[in-house]
Amino acid sequence: MDRFHGNGAATRDPTPAYYRISQTLRRRIAGGSYPVGAQLPTEDLLLREFGVSRHTIRAAVQQLVSQGLVRRQAGKGTFVLDPEAESQHWVAQSLEDMVDRGFRGRMEDPTLDLLPAGSHPEIAAKLQLAPGSRLAQFGWLRVGEPGPYAYARIYIAGAFAERFPEDWAAQLHSNRLLHLVERYCGVQAYRARQVSSAEAADADLARRLQVPVGTALLRLERTYFARSGGALEYACIHGRPDRYQQTVELFRAAPRMPDGD
Repeated sequence: MDRFHGNGAATRDPTPAYYRISQTLRRRIAGGSYPVGAQLPTEDLLLREFGVSRHTIRAAVQQLVSQGLVRRQAGKGTFVLDPEAESQHWVAQSLEDMVDRGFRGRMEDPTLDLLPAGSHPEIAAKLQLAPGSRLAQFGWLRVGEPGPYAYARIYIAGAFAERFPEDWAAQLHSNRLLHLVERYCGVQAYRARQVSSAEAADADLARRLQVPVGTALLRLERTYFARSGGALEYACIHGRPDRYQQTVELFRAAPRMPDGD
């Protein structure tokens, strides 16, 4: 169980307290502790449990609201939504949103292969892997109510994957791979870069996503970087555009007055 202290920081964890709390609540929702339609504990109860400020609790709950996991009802409380009833539409407002909201639905057929870094030299270069080291390649299918809609291949240093516990696949049902990298490898993502493009489905992707060979797919390349500038994770995700879309919403950091009179 996550432990918090009155100063708003989790023990030995630099992650912001609001984000840690939102992840705890998210795991409880995913695990059925707060089933669909259930009311989340009140602010006062969450304050007593986590020992942080009211502002931190509100920020944590707002994360769940922005992720489409809960909905506030004025005068009544905050209630858990059915994620399968929501569309595959998301809004990214922060790095946490990009990590958390990239994909919904259940994960199927997770795999892990440890490969020579030289087998994918461009990816090894992105991750700054030394010659002779190993590259960890993860793969899994995302499936929603209509069927499969995305297939992900995610790469990290083989040395990172070797630190994962045996139940890593089970943990991915309620955590993103980057969360496991941060938790077990003592690193933290600071920024992310995403490139969107289109690509025709080859035979393998066509089989996995149940589309004809040559179908245009959405291709997302995401790279997460540490504060030092080194890449921690590289992901290549292919999605069916008829079942998945993205909306990125940007906010100005501070008001800017127009020039002139």
